[in-house]
Amino acid sequence: MIDNGINVKVINTNKFKTICVAFLLRQSLDKDYVTYNAILSKILTMGCKKYKTIKDINLKTEEMYGAYIHSDILKKGDNQIIEILMEFIEDKVCIDGVFLLFKEIILNPLVEDDGFNVEYFNKAKEQVKEDIYSRQNDKKELAKDKCVEIMCKNEKFGILAYGYIEDLEDDKINNKNLYSHYKNILKTSEIDIVILGNVTENIVNKLVKEYFSIEGRNYIPIKTEFIYKDKHKENTVIEKFNITQGKLCMAFRSNISADNKNFIGLLVGNEILGGGSGSMLFNNVREKENLCYYISSFIYIFKGIIFIESGIDSNQYEKAKACILENIENIKEGNFNDDNIKIAINNLCKKYRGIVDYNTATIDYYYTNYLASLEISIDEMINSIKSTTKEDIKKSFENIWLDTCYFMKGDEIDR
Repeated sequence: MIDNGINVKVINTNKFKTICVAFLLRQSLDKDYVTYNAILSKILTMGCKKYKTIKDINLKTEEMYGAYIHSDILKKGDNQIIEILMEFIEDKVCIDGVFLLFKEIILNPLVEDDGFNVEYFNKAKEQVKEDIYSRQNDKKELAKDKCVEIMCKNEKFGILAYGYIEDLEDDKINNKNLYSHYKNILKTSEIDIVILGNVTENIVNKLVKEYFSIEGRNYIPIKTEFIYKDKHKENTVIEKFNITQGKLCMAFRSNISADNKNFIGLLVGNEILGGGSGSMLFNNVREKENLCYYISSFIYIFKGIIFIESGIDSNQYEKAKACILENIENIKEGNFNDDNIKIAINNLCKKYRGIVDYNTATIDYYYTNYLASLEISIDEMINSIKSTTKEDIKKSFENIWLDTCYFMKGDEIDR
């Protein structure tokens, strides 16, 4: 930590010809403000006091040999994060100039009469609305969101980070209270700055102290705490939609945090279960029983949740669900062989080796692990995966239980 909640992480490497800098404003997910933050993730890179339009910002980045700038809203565990990311050519652009541009965009936004520029505010608001509708129209993503909302209705993790339509339609948010909110989060949010490239931590720390001294800053530390859940009867929700293919989502609790000794076993076990085309779910539920169009599983590492999603005919719901549960039991009981383990380990190692070929993926890996209190390099992760045994996998799965089953039922059987 540099000072007062500004955290710097430097990943020093000469693998790339570019340097990538991610500036991340991190807050605890709050239903009252998630839509505010989603709009901020759009508006900040539209213009600032010095570079008033997107065109002006683009002209500036062109002067910097085609430096790339991007903004987004992220959700990691119970955190909502406004990300502004810049990538530039190492031997062409001075890093001081990059931090100076960051300063202009982040600390000197385009403000008129104590509010964000109205035109940009309206444009950003429309973009957020389009993003929400786009996600709602993608029934696979919508089913996933609904399952998480139901499962975690009393947890911050159940809040949608990209915003809510009702916040945009009742004029609750305007350009002035958005700016007031932004001034507050600059003072109170944790700020993470992650840099990947051939640069030293001393240089970065110096630039952060020089350019990001924020007056009146008094940040509120975010307590990241893993929530352990007691086993309960599964919560099953079935909703009918005008779709031709049903969407089945099943979320299992493991109570295994990312820094738990059993986490790697969970990772390998999930790969055997539903990590790819050679997995149990693919081979048994899709290929052998012909019960689904697609099926896979993944882990929400901040929550220790194994999440299975599949597309099925609505009249196959009971059979598909039973078959999925049977495959979970097979992992618990060790009904898999050394070849399954070998294939899963090879797939995961390939996946992690591939991360280092992409600068943004590498940043995301280390930042995610930082927030999950998992201090482990990619090489260390690969070595841990390689040493995973059948007993490790069985141990990690022994207390897994189905928390929530959400089925978005299609209406094809009524036609």
